[in-house]
Amino acid sequence: MLRLIRNVLIGFAVIAALLLIAGLVIAFCTPQPKPLPLPSPNGYDELVKAGNLVCDETADHYTMKDEQLRSTVLKNVEALQVARGGFGHESRIPFTSLNSLTNGAHSSDLSRLKRMAHAFVAEGQLAELEHRPQDAAQAYLDAIRLGHEGSRGGVIIDSLVGISIQAIGLMPLEKLQPNLDAKQCRQVASALEEMDSKREPINEVFHTEKAWVRATYGWKATFLQIISFRQLHASNQKYENRMANIQKQTQRLAIACAARAYELEHGEKPKTIEDLAPAYLKTVPKDAATGQNLTLKQ
Repeated sequence: MLRLIRNVLIGFAVIAALLLIAGLVIAFCTPQPKPLPLPSPNGYDELVKAGNLVCDETADHYTMKDEQLRSTVLKNVEALQVARGGFGHESRIPFTSLNSLTNGAHSSDLSRLKRMAHAFVAEGQLAELEHRPQDAAQAYLDAIRLGHEGSRGGVIIDSLVGISIQAIGLMPLEKLQPNLDAKQCRQVASALEEMDSKREPINEVFHTEKAWVRATYGWKATFLQIISFRQLHASNQKYENRMANIQKQTQRLAIACAARAYELEHGEKPKTIEDLAPAYLKTVPKDAATGQNLTLKQ
């Protein structure tokens, strides 16, 4: 019996060793993924610069009194202008910037982008107070756009922060949507649909993550991936679920805006989602998880 147990353990050890060797061979023989070239000018540089210009109290805008909110938005006029200028250029996180994840420098950039998102939302709140719903909607859309463009070309942590930033803009826009007229609803639906169509594919994020891990940890990366395969798989799955959820939230809001525009213009609610395409939505949105068309109630 003891001999059998010993032989089984030896067998497991041999299999583990072979898997490790195979992984190392693959790691050294497989060409390292190369990061995509950077645009010039790079909008990401302007977005980070804008975030650095934001005053620190923007995250408290939810609790601010009217005059304090106006003062905060006024302080951030330059930051808002710089960020919107960045939207005019293609954006991609430099791979060299990702290399600083291990020392915290890149993490500071992520914090700056979140402050920038709150500055956009503060501007939107002020516009609502001053009964300017179209300006408010644009500010919230810019916060969502920041989540897309500020994470493009990054690794998983960048994408997760981008998801968080998109949520910062989506929440007040969802509340504002019932107060928009037909034209404004059309504009919001179109903007959300366009942003979603340009969403960075998740396989590109994994591609960049793989390149960064290999560049940072070398051969150790393969060893760590083998021994922590289950945890890594669970973590990636959780990330994929969060990406699917934010995409569906964006699609639902686009559908809601399109449906409201339809109702205001036709005097009745659309019967099916197909009534909205192509007049109010270019195409019927598909569920990222199932590939099936979304419905009005989803």
